[in-house]
Amino acid sequence: MTSEEKNKIESCRIMIVGRGEFADAINTALLKVGFHNIIYMEAPTGSADIAVDLAMNGISARLGGKLPVVYPFDFIEGGAAMVVLPDDKVEFEAQGDVRLCAAKYMSGYCAFWNIDNSDWLRVVLPRIEQGEQSAKAQRTAACICARILANIAVGRDVKHFPRFYLSKNLE
Repeated sequence: MTSEEKNKIESCRIMIVGRGEFADAINTALLKVGFHNIIYMEAPTGSADIAVDLAMNGISARLGGKLPVVYPFDFIEGGAAMVVLPDDKVEFEAQGDVRLCAAKYMSGYCAFWNIDNSDWLRVVLPRIEQGEQSAKAQRTAACICARILANIAVGRDVKHFPRFYLSKNLE
């Protein structure tokens, strides 16, 4: 990473919408990558460059499509993240359980495209439906999220909806 890219990351304003251990894991991962301007919000505001939505309350629509929004997911046996850019048309935010909708969507996508090493997601769907969570999966999602945010901050292309990032827990 160049010094110019490090400066862009340091000056980028990140808004984490939501609280709790998952938010803390994301904050820790962001600090490791070099972000310094990180704010926690209960509701979205326009005072950031990139938003991370843990509250799963459709903030990209409420922000008027002005900011990229990253949705990190704890899928128990692994983590995932989905990026919604300002021009993306996303309907899953309007549905009830965003985490479950995303898990079903990603599982179906992986099955359709025959993506290797993704069967674990289909297997854990019932546990996701029950609301089970995992600190390991949250750390995995936090690491994915931090790398995505760094790439956005320095102007690199990232996969965005309908594409996503998915990884089995590495710990």
